[in-house]
Amino acid sequence: MLKYYLAISVVLFTALYAGSSVVPNDETYYKYDRDNVQIIFTKKNLPFAQQADAKESEIHKDYEYFYNWKLDEKLYVGLISDCNQIANGFSTQWPNNRQINYIGGTKLVDYFSSTSWLDTLLYHETAHNYQFNLKSNHFSQILHSIFGNGSFFIPYFTIPNIMENAFMYEGNAVLNESWHGNGGRLYNGRFKAETLLQAKEGHIVAAEVYNSKLAFPYGDIVYIQGAFYNLYMAQHYGLRAINSYFSYHSDDVLWPLMTNDSMQSATGKTFEQSLNAFAKTYALEAQNLVMALGKKVTSSQFYYELNSDAKNIYFLTNKSGVNEPELVVVDKKSGSIRTKDGSWLGGKVVKENETYYTQASNYTSPFKIQQGLFDSEAFIKEDTASKMIQGYLSDGRAVYFDVSSSFSEPMLYVDGIFYAQVNSSVIIDKKDNLYYFVQDAKKRTLYRNKTPLFSYQGFYGIVSDVDIDGNIYFVANSKYGSTLYKYTQEGVLRVSEADNIVDARLVDNKHLLIAAVGTKEYYYVIASLKSIEQQPYETKLFFETQDYYGNKKEYKSHLKMSKAKEYNSLLDMHYSGTDTSFAIGDNGLVGYLNMNFGDPLTQNATSLFISRDDSNVTIAGASYSNSLYLLEYSLYAYGVADKDKRANTRDSGVMAQMQLPLYKTGYYDGYMSLTYFQDYDTLAREPLSLYVALSRVKTFGVSMYPNSLNDIKLYAVEDRGDKIYGGSYQFTEDMPYESYVGLAYKYSQTDSNTWVDKRGVKITNATYQNDLDISAIDFPSLDATAYVKEASYAEASLTKVMNFSSYFFTFPVSLRREALYTKYRYYNIEDYNQKRYYVNEATLGVTLSSVLLNSFVVPFSFEYIYNDADFIKSNETLRFVMGVTF
Repeated sequence: MLKYYLAISVVLFTALYAGSSVVPNDETYYKYDRDNVQIIFTKKNLPFAQQADAKESEIHKDYEYFYNWKLDEKLYVGLISDCNQIANGFSTQWPNNRQINYIGGTKLVDYFSSTSWLDTLLYHETAHNYQFNLKSNHFSQILHSIFGNGSFFIPYFTIPNIMENAFMYEGNAVLNESWHGNGGRLYNGRFKAETLLQAKEGHIVAAEVYNSKLAFPYGDIVYIQGAFYNLYMAQHYGLRAINSYFSYHSDDVLWPLMTNDSMQSATGKTFEQSLNAFAKTYALEAQNLVMALGKKVTSSQFYYELNSDAKNIYFLTNKSGVNEPELVVVDKKSGSIRTKDGSWLGGKVVKENETYYTQASNYTSPFKIQQGLFDSEAFIKEDTASKMIQGYLSDGRAVYFDVSSSFSEPMLYVDGIFYAQVNSSVIIDKKDNLYYFVQDAKKRTLYRNKTPLFSYQGFYGIVSDVDIDGNIYFVANSKYGSTLYKYTQEGVLRVSEADNIVDARLVDNKHLLIAAVGTKEYYYVIASLKSIEQQPYETKLFFETQDYYGNKKEYKSHLKMSKAKEYNSLLDMHYSGTDTSFAIGDNGLVGYLNMNFGDPLTQNATSLFISRDDSNVTIAGASYSNSLYLLEYSLYAYGVADKDKRANTRDSGVMAQMQLPLYKTGYYDGYMSLTYFQDYDTLAREPLSLYVALSRVKTFGVSMYPNSLNDIKLYAVEDRGDKIYGGSYQFTEDMPYESYVGLAYKYSQTDSNTWVDKRGVKITNATYQNDLDISAIDFPSLDATAYVKEASYAEASLTKVMNFSSYFFTFPVSLRREALYTKYRYYNIEDYNQKRYYVNEATLGVTLSSVLLNSFVVPFSFEYIYNDADFIKSNETLRFVMGVTF
């Protein structure tokens, strides 16, 4: 029915404005156009906007050659304010060709092994813009000239590379972030060791890497193993050849999953052939890699940085990968290990006054995402907001990176006073000396305070510890990965044979705790110090000898505030694309056409639409959503044509939703929402709903379900003079062995005295479609919609997740994991004749978390439902439910 389409459309538009690229009530933005690029920035970020403006000229000159493509749309480059302190960035073709770059890179200063965070973002995200903007076939080019970034029946007709897997597009972007002389993850020895170990273990095969796989090392499969594969291909066939893969891939528009053929066209080898050759080469090299050995302390599926003080070494672990992190504290003197439960955000542990915090980023209000130190319940330590705390001096003064000024490189401050521009995390010894690295081109220099001590060639180096004699320990590259070195006045020594060291801390003068990357986990061992005559290994990548490596030409910015214009999210909406689909139904032509507009920061979106269903009813209208301010809202208005062909339908109608956040910090989210809905299919039911919601949700690692959930809603609904009141509560908690227990309750009551014209509390089996009426009671095994005086249900559920997986390269469906679940519901229903119905309903189901076409995670659920109601035609129901997550 088209009414479901309308309701779904409202949900989609609501999701669109809820998915804004920036927080509400953000700072004022400005825009500057040069050539085919628009830089969007705040006044505070003017120096970084100038840096981006100069850099974009360089990037497009290079990428147009290496991707053999000129962008067919203007590129919008957003440099987002420090109200959005996120260590990330993204690129997309919706609503237009754009990239969003966030300011929070100091949290990942050691991870990226690059000089400038902003430059890394620009190199990486712009590579994505070229990958997905590419349209080598004339069919897609013609469609794009008409339909923009919309969907002409099938989305990949207009944007062919949307079907590409992350192993290729993320791996290729990491390759392209690394050849500009700014460093990059390919220079990080930890990642080389990880890749060698995965190859040795036999995990680098097409079925495992070219899928959205759920296994260690998780996201590194696409970013890191994908990058080293792209590096291998570029080394053997040339950078332009491997980048041209995306051109050939976009040429297969009728079925853009011809990965083997596209790679063969680009390099002369199929994807599987070249991947196998890459894996064989790295597996052979892995024979030389030395693993860290010693007394095992613990393990983790995710890596969180080590930290220490005079007495203890402390860090987070997540052994299962699906439960909340655990704080591990190792006593240096006794060797004893204690653990502490808590709901920490993932990050490096920092200790102050015997209290543990983690470096992280989180909402601190509905209109601010800030970095700082967060406690075990994800609340920020107030005096650390916008500060990436490195530690504290003996008198309590904070040593930190100032997030607001560190869009490009970390700016180190001590107690509010600028200290130095640095390029690594900072270690503080017991004498209050500061140790860090500074990068100059490929030269990396170790500093004590403001004195340079030692330099070597490379982009990767992390200060780990300082012993009682003032010797400095640091992690840097070895030939086969990364290891630990010691700087003394006499020179530098290697102090461990291991090549898989991520970080280390001294236990005493003879032993250290090593964090190492393995084949199935990160593991932590206590090992003895060695003395090996060896300097940090210089990682030399092939492109360093190429003419295109580094910045050969200086590009200057012409951006000045006097040349910039104020960004207006309403007036800066642009045509995005037209979505269209048509078919022949039982009564003639059916289908829809949506013409979409949006602004680059997605603070505003609008759509013009026309739809026709199988009953020959045509509707047309417009929608608009706004997330610029704290009060977010969406509006949807439609008119009905062919009115004479349907009785008792509206001539026109509106839908609206407004949402006001009340509280958003820690794991809490509270808001108030107002919705109004007029169904085009009937003159009845036009509920106006007001509700207040408060939730506390915790989800850790790759847990399939929330580890802890408490959600309460209280609502009041007015429908044609009738009042409906009620509320709902949902509870979920994880248990051992990846099991989850749940409870739920919902109650609705009306003051209406008749069900005529669909008045009262709605009971429906459309569990996943509530037409914006929050008071509706879902009853999955009901065979028809009903309207009653009062209804409620109480539910208990038990879920067990299993982890059987099977991945395929050419077969279109793979399996990641499964969940078995059972639910029991008890319904209490009163009709308008004051008759009560008590119904027991039991559900047994299985959810299969599947991967379609290598990239799209799609859960399929099969349910058997039994109820004992005597007013339903069948007491047994079989149901299939499909939910899609892109």
